[in-house]
Amino acid sequence: MINGLMHWPPRLRPKNTLARRIEIGVFALLLLAIVVWAWHYTPSGLNLALFKQELHVALVSHPHDHTVTDLSNGSDQFELVLLTGLAESLGARLRVHPVSGPQEAYRLLRARRVDLAAGMLTAPRDDPGLTVGPEILPIQKRLVHWHGNGRGVGSLEELLQQGARIGVTSILALPEALTAAQERAGTWSDVELIQYADGPDLVAALRAGHVDYAVLTSIELNRLQRVYTALRPSLELDASAPVVWLFPPGLDRSLIDSAHDYLEALRAGRAFELLFDRHFGHLEVHDLVDVISFNRLVQERLDTWRPVFEEIALEHGLDWRFLAAVSYQESLWDPGAVSPTGVRGLMMLTTATAQSLGVSDRTDPRQSVEGGARYVLQMLERLPEAISEPDRTWMALASYNVGLGHLLDARILTENGGGDPNLWLDVMNWLPRLAQREWYQQTRYGYARGWEPVTYVQNIRSYYDWLVQLFPEPGDQNGRGPLYLSVPLSL
Repeated sequence: MINGLMHWPPRLRPKNTLARRIEIGVFALLLLAIVVWAWHYTPSGLNLALFKQELHVALVSHPHDHTVTDLSNGSDQFELVLLTGLAESLGARLRVHPVSGPQEAYRLLRARRVDLAAGMLTAPRDDPGLTVGPEILPIQKRLVHWHGNGRGVGSLEELLQQGARIGVTSILALPEALTAAQERAGTWSDVELIQYADGPDLVAALRAGHVDYAVLTSIELNRLQRVYTALRPSLELDASAPVVWLFPPGLDRSLIDSAHDYLEALRAGRAFELLFDRHFGHLEVHDLVDVISFNRLVQERLDTWRPVFEEIALEHGLDWRFLAAVSYQESLWDPGAVSPTGVRGLMMLTTATAQSLGVSDRTDPRQSVEGGARYVLQMLERLPEAISEPDRTWMALASYNVGLGHLLDARILTENGGGDPNLWLDVMNWLPRLAQREWYQQTRYGYARGWEPVTYVQNIRSYYDWLVQLFPEPGDQNGRGPLYLSVPLSL
């Protein structure tokens, strides 16, 4: 029996103590190696997004940018279009997390609940742990004041000496110029910095006298000054403070590099240039005098004719603000307006055009607006099918002003000159040459004052944007406006 017990089957035989210790040691070393690897391993931001098949973005909302989150209906926001294209280039779906300000975006980044943050953000001074990604736009930071509540200053040193309450938005890092002036002075003296959530909140505080000055970006100033004509620039601060995309800490640069490559590819072609023009190309068309005049006539005249614009726009599937913008450019909303060449009425129709449209009385507001709407639609229909929106609308407006024949001449010159005849950005550069002999002699319809349709279209783009800010509507979220029909960019 004892001898039998000494011959156990191999699977039941007790393991050698030394072998057992070796196994335990190897297992411990393997576990230690895994811990060390995990400690030094940097997760891939790109792989995390691809694994989810979704690109999660914290997007700071700006009231003047009409931010939307339902991408199935499109969007007119510059960065949102770029982000949609980035997601498509990665083979992922864009998932937007709207946030009210950068601090909330920073919190989501630190918790790794989003893959990146966007929305006119600059590199933060107050959260250096976040990773700064590619630059999107160059912007300037400007010190502004409210006319009537204060005055401009000649330098930052003067500002520090006199003492002031300066409002800043949480979106912006403190301007380098302001920081450098403070360091030279050695103290902020009586200067007090007060933070607000966004540009409109800051402007409201400035208007109420809660702050003496405010720091705004050049884009914010251009947009907000259209609504608040008392906003006046005092000083230009940083010459350039680029808008950037921000990424979570602790990840590798794979997603950042992919975003950089995507943007560089857009810039290498023309997609980025065209998108920028569609959103910002009209913002500097008008000076402060134009702004004041426009806002005055909005108050004095628009209410009278708005029902007419709304009625006609509804009949023809247009945006009433678009018709109002055309009418303002034509007549300043004056139904009795008459030009030296004989055009008249709210839409300034010529005698021949009015007759072709069946308009019997050009001074009748409803007939004039209805005739103008149909004339724009005719121009849209007669343009070559290859021209897509929004360029199609802009070229239709140019045709409304200078005639379809001259617009087609400019398209031919554009193509012969190496440009794209289907892009307004190229055609607008060739239209003025219709007034130069060496060029109009090559055309079918001859001489034209080609600079006028360029100014005409850019003005209407600006007025329309103005009216969208002043009179926002639920349809804006569907990209309904004829000047804002944009599609996501993908490569």
